[in-house]
Amino acid sequence: MKFDIYLFDLDGTLLHLGNIRHYAGKILMEALKRLRAKYPPTGDEKFKLWTSQQGYLKVLEGWGVEEPQNFWKFFDEIDFEKRKTLIKEKKVYLYQDVNYMLKKIYHHKDSKKLAIVTNTAYYICDFILNKFNIKKFFHETFSLGYYDNDQELAKPSPKGILTILDKFKYDPNESNAILVGDSKLDIIAAKNAKIYACLIRRELNPRNMRYKEWNIQPDFVIEELNELFDLQY
Repeated sequence: MKFDIYLFDLDGTLLHLGNIRHYAGKILMEALKRLRAKYPPTGDEKFKLWTSQQGYLKVLEGWGVEEPQNFWKFFDEIDFEKRKTLIKEKKVYLYQDVNYMLKKIYHHKDSKKLAIVTNTAYYICDFILNKFNIKKFFHETFSLGYYDNDQELAKPSPKGILTILDKFKYDPNESNAILVGDSKLDIIAAKNAKIYACLIRRELNPRNMRYKEWNIQPDFVIEELNELFDLQY
């Protein structure tokens, strides 16, 4: 199938961050500790926050956080410092197929468009793209943190995708767009934006090992980015 617009998630799709659920969970607990949460979550309760979007304040209030409006500021600051340390230790890195595939799409004779759509804070996203010298491949990026309480824009909301598509003047009657991501949130966001959804199952990530049980299914499932040009629908 021919795609004219390629949208990519960042963490777990282009960037190896290990077990993302475990990584994010540790940052969550550290941020809650700083905010003196009275009832820190356990197990599946953490998932409520990742999917709450603009309702995150109520979730945090339910955990006894007195200043929930400061949560994402703390979370992002902790995340940023951990990433910088892990990059120095070479525990966080680009997957080996990323540069090759981005270059191949970017220089395609049919002038493909590329963009990042991530729930990561904008300054962390910018740092990562510059650090690994891949910012040059993306025509647009959509990340969080530009506005107060912009969690309503976070995936699984399709708003980030739609913002990028609008900038690209996307017409579904004239071209095809696809989002490549490693989680259920990516697939839901793509489906809600009415574009193709591709699940990448890097290293059989525990976040997507049971994807066949999801109520919303991806259009494509791949193990590596190299498979993108072979997709058939």
